[in-house]
Amino acid sequence: MQRRTFVLSAAITALGWPALAFASPLAVGDSLPQLEFENQHGKMEAFPGTGTRTVLFAIEKAPSDEVNTFLTNLGVEAMHKDGIVFLADISGMPGFVTQTFALPKMRKRAYSILLANKAEQAAFMPHEKDAVTVLQVHQGKITRIVFARDAAAIKAAVGQH
Repeated sequence: MQRRTFVLSAAITALGWPALAFASPLAVGDSLPQLEFENQHGKMEAFPGTGTRTVLFAIEKAPSDEVNTFLTNLGVEAMHKDGIVFLADISGMPGFVTQTFALPKMRKRAYSILLANKAEQAAFMPHEKDAVTVLQVHQGKITRIVFARDAAAIKAAVGQH
């Protein structure tokens, strides 16, 4: 068994996968890793980025739709003022669907959507099925984690009234 674990670790290292690939999800008190993600326009952006106070994370379509409803209603200026970042894990989406439907739709959004194209890129993020993960962040450390299931719950978790 130890030999298999070693071989797997060596293979992961050889493939260049990030060290976070098999790390457990972050918890309150942990620091967010300093990474870069491509946005829906193909531009690399820092994560979490300067001034980030809230990270919204979604994997499934329904929670992503709830985030989009919330952010569209909030507006880009308020999103920046409030330090909100949206990270979407699109790794489970078939490539054809991503290229033909999802990305063109995402490109119409006025705000930036950071994209995890491979599941291991966002493996550090806590997640519950059919929920948006809302991380409250202070000076790069997670102070609160909420799993919201609709735009009203996201609004409450973000602290918008």
